[in-house]
Amino acid sequence: MRARLFTLVSVATLAACVAGCKTPAERLRARCESGRAQSCFDLALLYVHGTGVAQDEAYAAELYQKSCDGAYVDGCYNLALLYAHGTGVIKDEAHAAELYQKSCDAGQLGGCYNLGLSYAHGTGVAPDDARAVALYQKSCDGGHADGCNNVGFMVDAGRGAAKDPARAAELYRKSCDGGFAAGCNNLGLMHAHGTGVPRDDTRAAELYLKSCDTGSFDGCNNLGIMVDAGRGAPKDPARAAELYRKSCDGGQAVGCHNLGVMYENGTGVAKDPARAAQLYQQSCDGGDADGCYNLALLLDAGTGVTKDQARAAQLYQKSCDGGQMGGCYNLALQCAHGTGVPRDDARALPLYQKSCDGGRADACSNLGFMIDSGRGATADPARAAELYRKACDASYATGCHNLGRAYSLGRGVARDRARATELSKKACAGGYKDDCPAPPR
Repeated sequence: MRARLFTLVSVATLAACVAGCKTPAERLRARCESGRAQSCFDLALLYVHGTGVAQDEAYAAELYQKSCDGAYVDGCYNLALLYAHGTGVIKDEAHAAELYQKSCDAGQLGGCYNLGLSYAHGTGVAPDDARAVALYQKSCDGGHADGCNNVGFMVDAGRGAAKDPARAAELYRKSCDGGFAAGCNNLGLMHAHGTGVPRDDTRAAELYLKSCDTGSFDGCNNLGIMVDAGRGAPKDPARAAELYRKSCDGGQAVGCHNLGVMYENGTGVAKDPARAAQLYQQSCDGGDADGCYNLALLLDAGTGVTKDQARAAQLYQKSCDGGQMGGCYNLALQCAHGTGVPRDDARALPLYQKSCDGGRADACSNLGFMIDSGRGATADPARAAELYRKACDASYATGCHNLGRAYSLGRGVARDRARATELSKKACAGGYKDDCPAPPR
């Protein structure tokens, strides 16, 4: 949650002057110079926003400092925000943390919350999850719904406190009841997965709707997923697409990705691969690895875009770096075959290994084949057989075929024709047609 700036100024202060009166800024300046700390604060707000005066954030910082020195706690807090963001002053997160502490000690709960953020992320202070939890709790106890949400997140993850999903759910509930949209979304996730609360898709959908309606674009995306699947709400692809659109328009990369899938498949919207490509690009630019991967697939095939396997390779790499195992696998294929990139078996091997380790059985089988053949590394039939076994155990038919062949030839394993026959049957049952008996004539 982004830090919040206090902007309330009394009606009397901002009331238009009658003829002959000084301007509001002049009146506030006179009061500030006479030692009234709140007037220094109110005058600073005018300069921050350029209300009735030329905007001057550096002068505003001086005025916040004066109000803080005069024990006006909101001045300390707002000055901390300026230092945290480098607005009107040289950015100094350590000094911002000191000011958050000062304002928190004086009862300014926004200071407690933002200092909690500092400790959680190690900005201006050494990271300290336990300290962050205590500060978030203090702000929560004082009525800050965002503080309750953040305590819930820490407790949910077991960071700085014992992992306690039930307590996390209660904190998200308190945050949601306090009007914090992310709290509603997080409580919806708990109900959707049955974590800390009984699984209840209908309740999850209600909470996602509440969070979406009150500004959480994550909530819009999550409700879209539920509506798309008919979980907790009637299945309605068109409504799902609109929810993904709202999420995407709100800056959620995953919402853009999901809307792209709808356009690629023509689900809930007219099929439009070119529009899908645009949305995947937007998703990828926003840091969503799946968006990069899906865009690469379109470029690789020339669907909705001009075929460009070199650019596809770049996007497979980006998606792989972001944890999308399909990107690692497809880039390995390109390296192994020299499509879009120069053929490079040595580069293909670690990509297959990464995707194999990430659960791609086809990658395990392909890695085994390359090692078996001595491509990119010294031939190692025993290791290849283990990789084939891993692929076969995950029900990848080609892996079963390759392992059966190893047993038939005694390559990397003791020769065992009975085992080879079993594996050939398993490969056939899994769809590897070459291992199926020829039909009778």
